[in-house]
Order: sequence, then C-alpha cells, then structure tokens
Amino acid sequence: MNKKLTYYILFISTVLPLCMNGMETDTIIRKKPVKTDNLKERIFNSPMVLKTSPTAFLLGAMFPPFTAEYRLMMEISSGKRQSEQLGISYLGKNIFVNAIEKAANIPAEYHYKVEGWRIQYAHKFYLVGRRGYAPFGFFVGPSVSYANARIAIGRKRYYEEVYFDFRHFNVNAIIGVQVGKANSLTFEVYGGIGYKSNKVYYHSSSANITPYDTEDFGLIYQTNLNLLFGINIGYAR
Repeated sequence: MNKKLTYYILFISTVLPLCMNGMETDTIIRKKPVKTDNLKERIFNSPMVLKTSPTAFLLGAMFPPFTAEYRLMMEISSGKRQSEQLGISYLGKNIFVNAIEKAANIPAEYHYKVEGWRIQYAHKFYLVGRRGYAPFGFFVGPSVSYANARIAIGRKRYYEEVYFDFRHFNVNAIIGVQVGKANSLTFEVYGGIGYKSNKVYYHSSSANITPYDTEDFGLIYQTNLNLLFGINIGYAR
C-alpha cells in the first residue's frame, strides 16, 4: 500500500506541472485577435497636392522681371513611386513694373501690357524607400511646357492689335525634392535642363502677322538650351 501511494504521489508531482504549463500555453494561443475595420489603417490614401510658385510670380515665364506668372498646379500619385503633375498659368505684368509706371506718372494708355497663358505637365519618378510613397521625397522625371503671351509697349497699341506674340515651347529633365505630409503644407524645390524653342511674331493688324527676328532679345533667349529652377509651395489634402 505504501509503495502504491509513493508511485501515485510521484505520478501526480510529475504530470500536474506539465498539464498546468499546457493550459497556460493554450490560453495564450487562443486569445481572440484584435481586428480593425478601419480601412484607412490598412490602405494608404495618397494625397493630392495643390500648389503655386512664388518664383514664377516674381520672375514670370517670359522676360523676367517684367512679367509675372500666376500658376496653379495639381499633383496626384499614379503609383507608389510615380505621380502626374499638371499646371496652368495666367501670364500678366509684374506688379513691381506696374508700381514703377505709376510712380513715374506714365499715362495709362502707355502702360506696359502683358496677357497670356501657359500649360505644363510633368511625370515624376520618386526615389523612395519601402516606407516612402509619392508624392513626397526626391524625384526625377520629364516635363513639357508651352506658353503663349501677347506683349505690347502701351495699352493703346495693344487694343489697336499692335503687339508681339511670344510662343515658348520646352521639354526638360528635372530633379528635385518635395517635403510634407497629408493635410499639411508642402514645399518643393527643383531644377532641370532641356531643350527650348522660342518664337516671336509681330502682330500689326488682324491680317498682318510676321515672324520677328529674335536677335534683339540676346543670345540667352535665342539658344535652344533651357535651364530650370523653381520653388513651389502648396497643401496636401
């Protein structure tokens, strides 16, 4: 009887700790996982960036600093590392030129007159890591732009349809960086190099339009080499 009792005590002292350990392990494994039904936590929603350029406002797309470009751009991601950017602009007279004309008491009919538009497009490739996502980070890509503006030395001549018709086309390779995050301000700086074609026509009447010799505007204007630099400030939403 004592031998059986001894065997029984040994059996209980050996098996019981193993059973208790198994129960604890099993309890941990069977914990109910926490699920989330918040789709935003599982899917990254790429923001849309709306921006403008203070450098374009001050220098303009044609004959800086006499012109100003009032630009609005939109950038939307087309993939984890790519985005599409479209910009439209109104071209007008630089506000500083207007202030100088008023300060010099130049008659209004002889004020410098500028009116035009510009459209541009860029496809960006973002050099981001595993956790990065366009449209933030370093980027490279191609860009293309076309601008058309009518410039007259005097409002009177402009309304008499006597003006210079400027047509600028360029295609470039750009590199830059854009910083920011969703629902916040963004900052972008970029530069580039490419090809440009600047053409000018003299408009003296509705039926008389002739090509204008651009030698008067200097070598920088005539060359096909195009250099870019700009700053954009915007908001990601």
